[in-house]
Amino acid sequence: MEEIFKKMMAESIRIVSSLKTPSFYLDHKVKVQMSEDIYHNNADVIRCRDIIAEQLIDNFGHGIEHAQKVTIDVGAIVYAEGERLLLGLDHIKKAIVVAQLSGLLHDIKRTEPNHAKASAREAEIKLKDFTLNAEERRIIVQAISNHEAFIEPEKVPSCIGQMISDSLYDADKFRWGTDNFTGTLWYMADFRRATVESITKNFPRGLEKIRKIKDTFRTATGRKYGPEFIDLGLEVGEKIYECLLSEILKLI
Repeated sequence: MEEIFKKMMAESIRIVSSLKTPSFYLDHKVKVQMSEDIYHNNADVIRCRDIIAEQLIDNFGHGIEHAQKVTIDVGAIVYAEGERLLLGLDHIKKAIVVAQLSGLLHDIKRTEPNHAKASAREAEIKLKDFTLNAEERRIIVQAISNHEAFIEPEKVPSCIGQMISDSLYDADKFRWGTDNFTGTLWYMADFRRATVESITKNFPRGLEKIRKIKDTFRTATGRKYGPEFIDLGLEVGEKIYECLLSEILKLI
């Protein structure tokens, strides 16, 4: 990775360390803990983690770390949304497992065109031998297919399936906040062999795209907490843009 990108990533991490913790993690601490427990102990989730550890290529900043964050957050969102649907705890736990499998596999084909659809097809293959019923497999495939931003999602026939699909989208878009600048942007720049000049030129347009995500969250939980993730990311992004402009001046 170019030294300038390493420098910007380090500066982003420093800025994020001074920001407040997103309210989602404070208000839903118990739900996040439940999701983490399932992530570390459920047999199907552990098996899926092993699969992506071997096969998920860590480029575009969408490797195992990204998948893990999305997976734990989607479990917590499903817990909150399951309570809204008045589901019992056992049903919520089953839904969390289904959601976590979708979270782990949602970017398995990240480098391919139309990666959401490609990842959904690959997930269907990977899950054939898992202890899931046909409906659970369909929900995972549909959720993954629906997680792309700024594309109209397909309706999911079941209420729980729709909730899982919407929750996966929201958990993935939480990552459009500070994670964009502490990792994703610079890995993408490195993968594409971008120059600091091109990154700086396109930076305002990128910030505007991130800003538009605020209006796209799909669950009640996402709509409540998602905009804060984005605002924190924009705060970092605006400061990093100033740093980039300073670096450009040094090159003149």
